[in-house]
Amino acid sequence: MTFAQIGIDTERAATEALVDGVRRVGVAMASASSSTGSPNTVVSPWSAVTAIGMVRAGADDTGAAEIDRVLGTSRPEAIAALLGQLGAIGGDPGTVDVDNPPSPPVYQQGAGAFIARSHPPRRAYLTDLARYFDSGVYPLDFATPQAQEAVNEWVAVNTGGQITRAPVPIGSDTDLALLTTVYLAAAWASPFSPDATRDEPFTTATGRTVSAPLMGGTFSTRLANGPGWTAAELPYAGAGLAMQVILPASGATTRSVLSDTVLASVSGALRAATPTPGVEVTVPRWKTEASIDLGPVLRALGMGRIFAPGSLDGIAPGAVVSGAAQAGVITIGERGTVAAAATGVTTITGVPQPPTVTFTADRAFVYQIVDTATGLPVFLGTMNDPSAS
Repeated sequence: MTFAQIGIDTERAATEALVDGVRRVGVAMASASSSTGSPNTVVSPWSAVTAIGMVRAGADDTGAAEIDRVLGTSRPEAIAALLGQLGAIGGDPGTVDVDNPPSPPVYQQGAGAFIARSHPPRRAYLTDLARYFDSGVYPLDFATPQAQEAVNEWVAVNTGGQITRAPVPIGSDTDLALLTTVYLAAAWASPFSPDATRDEPFTTATGRTVSAPLMGGTFSTRLANGPGWTAAELPYAGAGLAMQVILPASGATTRSVLSDTVLASVSGALRAATPTPGVEVTVPRWKTEASIDLGPVLRALGMGRIFAPGSLDGIAPGAVVSGAAQAGVITIGERGTVAAAATGVTTITGVPQPPTVTFTADRAFVYQIVDTATGLPVFLGTMNDPSAS
């Protein structure tokens, strides 16, 4: 079975609902990651939702209904349409120089079903994974150390070596491991000059002032503002992708803007905005690595059924989710961005003009990397303290 090539326009209502659902999951993930004590966060809600969709393909009616309420749609065709939209960017992560992100960008998304040779999942389930998620199928003997090595190698290849271990452990009791990855390496449409980067004061989420490398440049930039926030969009070259930086109002915290309502408003306002010429933009340079246990997040969102016995008999008799996690990494520099995430679910059984407008991200903020055509948040995170990078 080959991947279903489904156009966005044929699934417009479902994809719009799904984008809202992805954002909802992303906010829950970033909020949970922030609560672990790590100052900065990076998550890929799109990678997570793709993995959730793969689980839903084998869920019982109750489990599927719980997932549908969160994602906003029951249609796997919506996931397939968005996978096709982004996958058209293409490229090979193995060719990327991380110090010099490429133009045009490299975007790689992977989905893999690692199955036990001794008791594979139902054939109809694997057919659905191939049709809607473009998933490969990899039979393994999970009782051997080579199984973990094979899964780790798959993750490393699909993330350009940015992530080298699967976010969930593989063991002799594993029946199935579902892995999804997202990788992006992209040059800014208007790069920052390294000569303009200076160590400057940055106010962290806790109110401390630290010294951080702040990049600066004057660009034509989409700007927007709303109740309690100001935002700027930094586009990548040639792919319809952009980073949106959302600054809370002075004195407010990132929690005040880390909501699906605010982020949806930001995305819509920036999409409708006309670029303002001559904006003096200042943002930090940073790198963040983070991991998150998705189990509590999924349960808190109302998707607890998939952890119960008998809930995933559509995958294999007695299958339940035994673990779900994600690892992510993002590097932001003068030339562009390199970001990657891996999600795992296991079951057992011109001449510049003088600037007239400024956008200065010298205090804690929220960011999202979006597909500008649909608003889909591929990566999302918080930058609370660049000195902790």
